[in-house]
Amino acid sequence: MSQQIEYVVGQRWLSNSEVDLGLGVVMAEDIRSVLVLFPAVNEERNYAKKQNALARLILSDGETATHVDGWTITVEKATEQDGLYTYSGKRHDTEEYASIVEVALDHHVKVHQPEKRLFLGQLDDPKWFDTRLSCWQQQYDFASSDAVGLIGARVELIPHQIHIAHEVGKRYAPRVLLADEVGLGKTIEAALIIHQQLLSGRAKRVLICVPSPLVHQWLVEMLRRVNLHFSVFDEERIEAVKESGENPFSQEQLVLCSQSFIEEEEVLHQALSVDWDMLVVDEAHHLKWTPDAPSSAYLAIEKLSHKATSILLLTATPDQLGHESHFARLRLLDPARFHSYQSFVEEEAKYSELAQAVNPLLNDEPLSDEEITQLQAVSADVDPVNLDTPEERQKLVADLIDRHGTGRLMFRNRRASISGFPKRIAHSVPLKLPKEYALLHDPADDIATQLHPERSAILDDKWPLFDSRIQWLIKLLEDVQGDKVLLICAYASTAMQLAEYLRSKTSVRHTVFHEGMSIVERDKAAHFFATSEQGAQIMLCSEIGSEGRNFQFCRHLVLFDLPLNPDLLEQRIGRLDRIGQMHDVNIYLPYFENHPQAVLFNWYHYGLNAFTHTCPVGSDVYEALHSDLHAALQSPEDMENWQDLVEQANNLSKTLKADIERGRDRLLELNSSGGDKVEAVIDRIIGADNAVKMMKFMSRLLDSLGVIQEEKDDQVFILRQGESMMFPIPGLHEEGTEVTYKRSVATQLEHVHYLSGDSEIVTHCIDAILTDVVGKSSVCFVNQVDAPVGAFWLEIIGVLAPVTDAKWQLYRYLPATPIRLCINAKYEAEDIHFESIFKVKPKMAQQLITALSEQLKTAVDKGLSLANESLLGIKNDALNNMQASIDNEVERLKHLQAHNPSIRDEEVQFLVEQKQHLMQVISEATPYLDSVRLVINNPK
Repeated sequence: MSQQIEYVVGQRWLSNSEVDLGLGVVMAEDIRSVLVLFPAVNEERNYAKKQNALARLILSDGETATHVDGWTITVEKATEQDGLYTYSGKRHDTEEYASIVEVALDHHVKVHQPEKRLFLGQLDDPKWFDTRLSCWQQQYDFASSDAVGLIGARVELIPHQIHIAHEVGKRYAPRVLLADEVGLGKTIEAALIIHQQLLSGRAKRVLICVPSPLVHQWLVEMLRRVNLHFSVFDEERIEAVKESGENPFSQEQLVLCSQSFIEEEEVLHQALSVDWDMLVVDEAHHLKWTPDAPSSAYLAIEKLSHKATSILLLTATPDQLGHESHFARLRLLDPARFHSYQSFVEEEAKYSELAQAVNPLLNDEPLSDEEITQLQAVSADVDPVNLDTPEERQKLVADLIDRHGTGRLMFRNRRASISGFPKRIAHSVPLKLPKEYALLHDPADDIATQLHPERSAILDDKWPLFDSRIQWLIKLLEDVQGDKVLLICAYASTAMQLAEYLRSKTSVRHTVFHEGMSIVERDKAAHFFATSEQGAQIMLCSEIGSEGRNFQFCRHLVLFDLPLNPDLLEQRIGRLDRIGQMHDVNIYLPYFENHPQAVLFNWYHYGLNAFTHTCPVGSDVYEALHSDLHAALQSPEDMENWQDLVEQANNLSKTLKADIERGRDRLLELNSSGGDKVEAVIDRIIGADNAVKMMKFMSRLLDSLGVIQEEKDDQVFILRQGESMMFPIPGLHEEGTEVTYKRSVATQLEHVHYLSGDSEIVTHCIDAILTDVVGKSSVCFVNQVDAPVGAFWLEIIGVLAPVTDAKWQLYRYLPATPIRLCINAKYEAEDIHFESIFKVKPKMAQQLITALSEQLKTAVDKGLSLANESLLGIKNDALNNMQASIDNEVERLKHLQAHNPSIRDEEVQFLVEQKQHLMQVISEATPYLDSVRLVINNPK
């Protein structure tokens, strides 16, 4: 701005005293005054020229110019003719070269350069300077935590899950098989890996394929655990876009569909026509394969695996369909390595011998000469003389884990080796068969009808009036004295009829949960059940109650009926029998005596021991004996027959469990659990997961943004939209949004938003501030009694934030780094912080800026120079840390490649390219000016 510029019709000026008027245009002028129209508010002002009430807007190279029609350019050239400027550059929308005459500039212009805003009088409340600084610092602390993608997930910090998520999530293009046993959290592990890959920029497009019954479960888990909104693709979705001729898979970044859906020829063709960064397949043991006859499901996933950079396969039973199918799944991950089944069997045998040889090391037992020879065959560093020292043993075990066969491709944890599970207590409840059911009994009925007599059409909905299980249930609710009770039955109709009976005949607070309800309705039901005071005492669920929901706050489980599938039974019990459950789990098992229900109870209890312990071989036993079981269920009166069957099941179960124990791969288990390595990762998460610090930060930030935060209780707050809210915030509802800052509360109350470093609400609020102009320039008074009246300081925030593609993970080594400097009148950095600041009236602020304009320009330049010097050490440290970290990893992977072919060449090559790219980016990084605050001493 220059006072010598003459006013010309069409020029754009800003009011020094009324910032909210927007950008004005000169309409007329005479010797004494100038008439300015402010189109943004449709108002005119007449200014005396000598008042100096206006500031001319002149854009510089690199600034963004916005046309009144909304399109923008980055200014590459500014030319003046007849007192008017024309700005030229590439349009951001079309990349065509275009020009904007200043008269056509948008009326709601925002000047982004802090110093320019200061000199133009575009001033904000001085407290916004502190808000910007705290946002930058919060963002820096979060990015520096080395736990991005793990901090904000709504999960307990369970060591083996965190280890797998951290180990796989940080890799370039991970291709792994997650094979933990049932109940150990494979879905959570996958969610955390996906979250990290997306946040780090290594993945943008993700396709999840799951069995049809699990589509809703995955949709909910992705949303609840890591706040990822996947789009469900089905026939209806395909039909909705068919007329447009567009490929529906190109319209979404995060897609979830059933495996049967993706197998359809047209659908598969559309999915294959786009690129995927990550493919996730749940229940991967359903992918049947033989060399001569692979299943259509396998072939579809195989084609997708060639298009996807990363692959996650999930299965709790990797050998369920035979060893060849296990090989076939590994073949999906790395077809170059797993090209021959015979070679795989030979290699696996070698590593199996190694896993057995290492057992003495793990059990702190002496090694035989044969075992030492086996160890030396895979590690030349084995020194039998020094193997007696704990340090040497630990070092050798760590080296063997690193080199282990499929250990880099496959992770498998067993419940037997994971601590933290509760004790299961089975309560059998034999009941007399009601005569109404006895009269209906027909041995010719199918098994489902016999096991669920309450579903008889003849009885309609009258069965609760005489079913002895109902009165027993009401007595149980009285006996547990208000404790929460979860009831699971096979059918929604059963749950709803039970609920109606409780409503009409008792005062028990209850709720239902079944597949006929919408997601929102299910959420409300689960919330009502989870609410400690005035919530439901019992929740009545259909089979969907075992879909993966977390009800570990409850310790009483009623199995109103029993499923035939042992895995489904384990999933039911797994709703309560979870890591983190603080109490023993009581499992109540009502059944009718001398009835098929009694046979099934005995089969599970005495044959599989499935109620008091997990049964990893249940499906195998059922597969072997299911014909005999079905026959026994048809004739429950033949006690000798079904007792013999129960004994067979018990013997087979023991045999299969013994086979599993003999085949344990201790190295694979150690690698999967993480051992001591995971402790450091969890410590970093806990360090970044500071609820008190986050609550203080967000309370101040929300208040600044005009969001009302009310305290609901000690742990939960309600956020409401204030009348003066500056920006729309996703997830903030008109009726209020419940939030917590504590992980333990978030994992128990799943409807409550978890506010942490990478939660959507927190990151959006920070981004809203830092990408806006608010707080970039301000003026304030202070009362410094030890400084002369009129002394001034210029506070600046400088930010070192080089920009590059997210896939290079620059944030791991040099996240956006802020620095605050206070420059005094001698242009020196002074270590001073101002306790209390006071606003300055706009007119006086403009006068002060005008009087100090030359000194302020020099102070800005000096401040940036000092910021550059101060940040130089940080930049050099980042450069050295990056080089050392990547060099060490490259050396380690190259060394391992000689022993473990699971290390792919593209992993090493990516690290080499990453180092070269980051060296250039970090070396060329310079700080920029984010905001300035002029501080004037004015003692009162």
